[in-house]
Amino acid sequence: MSIPPPFRLLAAGALGGLLALSSAAAARGAPGGAAHRAPSPPRPAAARVAPGTPRPPQDQAHEARLLEDNGAYGQAAATLRALRRRVPPDADLELALALDEARAGDADSARTRLHGPPLAAALVDSLPVTRRHEADWDRDRRWTDGRFEGWHWYVARARAELDAALGRWDEATVAARAAVAARPLAGKEWLVLAVCAGRAGHADEARAAADQAATLDPSLPEALYLSGLWAWKAGQRARAQERFRAAVALDSSYREPALALVRSRLPGVPPDTLPAALLTGVRAAGLLTSAVGPKIEEFAQMDQPAVIVRQELVPIPDSLALTLKPVQIVLPILVDERGRAVLHELPWFSPDQLPAAVVALLAQSLPAWRFTPARRLNEPRRVWASVSIKYGK
Repeated sequence: MSIPPPFRLLAAGALGGLLALSSAAAARGAPGGAAHRAPSPPRPAAARVAPGTPRPPQDQAHEARLLEDNGAYGQAAATLRALRRRVPPDADLELALALDEARAGDADSARTRLHGPPLAAALVDSLPVTRRHEADWDRDRRWTDGRFEGWHWYVARARAELDAALGRWDEATVAARAAVAARPLAGKEWLVLAVCAGRAGHADEARAAADQAATLDPSLPEALYLSGLWAWKAGQRARAQERFRAAVALDSSYREPALALVRSRLPGVPPDTLPAALLTGVRAAGLLTSAVGPKIEEFAQMDQPAVIVRQELVPIPDSLALTLKPVQIVLPILVDERGRAVLHELPWFSPDQLPAAVVALLAQSLPAWRFTPARRLNEPRRVWASVSIKYGK
């Protein structure tokens, strides 16, 4: 059975001739905003086989992917373990299995797999730029050919998450540094590094990483909260309270910054303990090893897609606009049940293609955007949508 790629969000708008939003007809997460990956051709119908004949490995991989799409990570892991015995050693398969095991609660097994020889080799793979993109909806096509065709960032980030969950903070910090090196413009990578380095006792590195996370992604409450904590520790209470208020404004259900805002106003109260959580609430969907969904690579059929109805874009200063080179971004955005943009995944770009200041302005814009929520069975649903953004002329 052929499953179509996820819907593409339709959007329209312009800003000074420099930023245009249009229909995201290309594949999500294409590297560098240039040549987008075309969707894979439909899977041909399975041929009939005689009773008792083993299924082709690709059909077994397809079954595991459908189980992932439905959040059945334990069953998907069992299916992939069976598949693993039938195909050549494959790092893409090992990675998929490790993520399914982690999401199903088997952190120790997942960590062992992530540190095994196939994924250790994948972590240092000298991959081309064209492979620096998120896994797609037809990711199962890469699980049976015995070659690593993915992106080593997945290995680094998954290691950081699992080592953090297991309290192995020094090892988590090493992995988080590798994830930052792979995606230096992504605020979430700096946040993960800030949490891990802080818990490992690397105070200077942690504070700098927290500030960088808040600068690159001011739409991320956890980054603002952590940056505020470090300001509080440095005796900068006014700056800390400003960060705490901004975090609460983004997510009124986020308890930690709300409490920190109150406590930081009391004389003689010591700063709160550094957090161990990387992302919280709905934003945990952005963690590779968390069972919170939806995941960006998973396909979920909706009766009605999310459609943008309000967009307020932070203007780009003329001094910056004049230096911009033409670049296009297909930006995946997690839209919640109330139609808010609660998380985004910046595709890979080099700093030469997309300056950090532009990344920060784009992220600053997102909390003001509003969508009509996606719906399924007449209920609003959380979904990933894609917006195409073009900078330059």
